[in-house]
Amino acid sequence: MSHNQKKAFWIVFISFCFAGTASLYRQGAFDNIGLGGLIIIVGLYLIVAIFIRKYIKSNPKDIEKWFVK
Repeated sequence: MSHNQKKAFWIVFISFCFAGTASLYRQGAFDNIGLGGLIIIVGLYLIVAIFIRKYIKSNPKDIEKWFVK
């Protein structure tokens, strides 16, 4: 992956994590969460990361367009 693709991956993934966590927090998902719940959430976030990475690797021309000045 090129530098811009890596940058795009981290920007999209971190944005997803913040948005997803904020959304779950507002719904009260973290009120009585245990270790099992944390493992499930982290697992789901990692699965989403795999799909984000696949998208970014398969569309290098589109990603490079995001960084054109």
